[in-house]
Amino acid sequence: MCIFRFRMSVTKDNFQTSLKAKAYSKGIGSVLEFVRNPISKIKADEVLVKIYAAGLNPVDYKIIYGQAKRYKNHELPFSVGFDCAGIILELGPDVKNFKNGDKIFSKVPWHQMGTVSTHAIVDSKAIAKMPEQLSFCEAASLPLVGCTVIESFNLANLKKGDSILILGGSGGIGTFAIQYAKQLGAIVYTTTSTVNINLVKSLGADFVIDYTKEDFKLQLKNIDVVYDTVGGKPLEDSIQVLKKGGKLISIAGHYDNATLKTIGIPCYLRFLNDCKNAKINSKIRQAKIFYKHLWSFPNQKTLNQISDLINQQKIKPVIDKEYLFEEAISALQYLETNRVKGKIVIRIV
Repeated sequence: MCIFRFRMSVTKDNFQTSLKAKAYSKGIGSVLEFVRNPISKIKADEVLVKIYAAGLNPVDYKIIYGQAKRYKNHELPFSVGFDCAGIILELGPDVKNFKNGDKIFSKVPWHQMGTVSTHAIVDSKAIAKMPEQLSFCEAASLPLVGCTVIESFNLANLKKGDSILILGGSGGIGTFAIQYAKQLGAIVYTTTSTVNINLVKSLGADFVIDYTKEDFKLQLKNIDVVYDTVGGKPLEDSIQVLKKGGKLISIAGHYDNATLKTIGIPCYLRFLNDCKNAKINSKIRQAKIFYKHLWSFPNQKTLNQISDLINQQKIKPVIDKEYLFEEAISALQYLETNRVKGKIVIRIV
């Protein structure tokens, strides 16, 4: 990969440089490249942002793999990334409550995906003012995980005194989820590997199960909520530890029919999905629990809630590594190892 530097100012440029995938492949290094293109004209309800930092999430490499093609098929080449923090350079005429020079952070909509870039055009309803005490990198680590966790816990109606098992407590979602669950007054159980036990305890986990040595389904029962960030066998096993009427919210497990309908998946594909997952759906029904695959949407109200949590020092960002823009491909390759503690962030400026 060619190593290069970007010299950027806070003035508007007519071009942007973005990391793009030219094909779907699990060989990330062979399909990603930096591309320079003119910046498009913004619409009335959009803003142009000079990006100072971009957060990465597992969904980014999964999209490059082609795992989301059934739900969102992107025209090739496509840009990478949903999270960013930066400065507004230009406002559409319908945009209120923001001004040029404002520091903002955002989880961009699917149709505006591409925050691993020098600039982004973003729907103004998907941005919020950054928490003042955070760096751009810290702010860029929060939007997707924060929106996803808050929406998930709202759906689960998680409240004081409830017990929650968070599967995968040391990842980006897990580290935010532990902190937010404690702020809501829940009793937090989480799974992680030996090396990350101290990390999840420091974030507030009450009970930690080392999945390399222990089997959580033999230790827990009558849990109110399971929050699944890993999918697969742990998700299926978690059905056994939930109380009757308990709730299983997943971001990594199979899609339920209602979620697929919400994101516009045709009826015949939803039917095929139900057939494919008939066995686990039967187990869920027999256990008399609620299951939902949470698909998070950009939400300014939730971004403002994240800011409030940060400003009140109730949540702190957890960042594993920061990479330079020119190291973004290496950052994605590290992310796909699934050994990240918290978040990976790309420093654009």
